[in-house]
Amino acid sequence: MTNTDPAARLTSTFTTDDLRSFVDGDGPFATVMLPAPSGQFGGDHRFEVMWKHARRRLEQLDADWSSDRLDELEAVVAELHHSDAPAFVIIQRADGVVFVEHLNGELKGGDAVTEVADHPRLLEIIDDRQRTLPHIVVDTDRAGATVTGFDAGRPTGSEQVEGDTEHIHRVRGGGWSHRRYQQRAENTWERNAGDVADVVAEMARQLDPVLIAVTGEVRAKQFLHEALDHEFGDVLVDIEAGDLDGVSSEVVDQLADRRARFQVAILERFRDQGGITDPGEVEAALREGRVETLLVSGPTSTMDDGEVRARLDAIGAAITAALTTSAAVVVVPQTAEMSGGLAALARW
Repeated sequence: MTNTDPAARLTSTFTTDDLRSFVDGDGPFATVMLPAPSGQFGGDHRFEVMWKHARRRLEQLDADWSSDRLDELEAVVAELHHSDAPAFVIIQRADGVVFVEHLNGELKGGDAVTEVADHPRLLEIIDDRQRTLPHIVVDTDRAGATVTGFDAGRPTGSEQVEGDTEHIHRVRGGGWSHRRYQQRAENTWERNAGDVADVVAEMARQLDPVLIAVTGEVRAKQFLHEALDHEFGDVLVDIEAGDLDGVSSEVVDQLADRRARFQVAILERFRDQGGITDPGEVEAALREGRVETLLVSGPTSTMDDGEVRARLDAIGAAITAALTTSAAVVVVPQTAEMSGGLAALARW
């Protein structure tokens, strides 16, 4: 049985250790977020042009950001390739240390972002990690399966299960031997499904997935359910799409649905426990180390530029404080209680 506490699942599915180490350094921080036009003609050139614009913008934003630091940042960007990810977040500390995140999804709005602020821009990184939940995809037939695990948006491993193919097909016709051959086929399918189930179960115990997506031959999927439902029934889902693109799309939809459920569960817990909603009180609780889980909601489309900047600055400071006090950070949709973009569940 997987961990069924939705709130715990969402806050434990991604690591922030690297972010915590990075925010230990002094600011200010220069952040550049670049979309990667890999599906467009001249993607290399377009990516290079976006970086040049970003560099000029950094020079305008902070005259103290030395050319040496910018040269170091440019050397890091030069190592990136536009086809490696849908977008990148590149952050440089005042001491020149650079942090790079390959996002698994596109930037909201699709435009490049360049800024210099007292705190690093980590909202998009945490939001992206929160979307890339651990899962397993099983492509099965009567003879075996391909079982692939994913975490942080990338494959963690793949195993090919090759079962027995003798007596694997049903026979047509009748006679005294017909039922015997049919039973042999059923037994072979079931043994093969058992081998597949063993591989899936072992991978699931290591990965603790929020989803085990099963695609392939109908009878093979039925046998797999019979073998796995007792332990993993809460995350086992059949995928009916036929081709690879269809399977991928349905898996993405399933993961988005699970993330939304986790967010709802966290917000319900927040309401049940009477969480902190006033941004000033949230900041005070963070300073005192009293925050167990920080809830953040990004800017909305109705805000003007000044409101967006103020929201992002408050979120940046709050996330930095949460990371330095080992509080969990969760991105949620804005609700009536979170009009200020920040809320918290307290440790005491």
